[in-house]
Amino acid sequence: MDRGPDYDFPGMVAALSQPTRIKIVEIIAAGPKGGVAAGEIARSVNCPPSTLSFHLKELSVAGLTVPEPEGRFIRYRLVPAAFEALARFISALPGPPLLVLDSGKAKPSRKKNRTSDSSQLSIF
Repeated sequence: MDRGPDYDFPGMVAALSQPTRIKIVEIIAAGPKGGVAAGEIARSVNCPPSTLSFHLKELSVAGLTVPEPEGRFIRYRLVPAAFEALARFISALPGPPLLVLDSGKAKPSRKKNRTSDSSQLSIF
């Protein structure tokens, strides 16, 4: 399996295994292309500054976000190539799909083999 340029897939999955970090990724993804200021993220996730700082650091260390200083602020943006590589890695795993979408809700798959199915969960 082609893993691409030195991506730390276990680190990426670990960084995304925490609900607050998933929320942070969703906020950044929905924000402007230039990134979202840490203060805006803080208001949306409602967590203490030190906790937010820790979560943002973990996402950056995993290669999923990039902090970019802008004056007095730090803006965070996603690294699309990292998410694309992770999606390719996960979709190339052998076996049946782990989840399928049913009316917007994810549920365990009962399929025995991987086929191209429009109801299959897509990361993007």
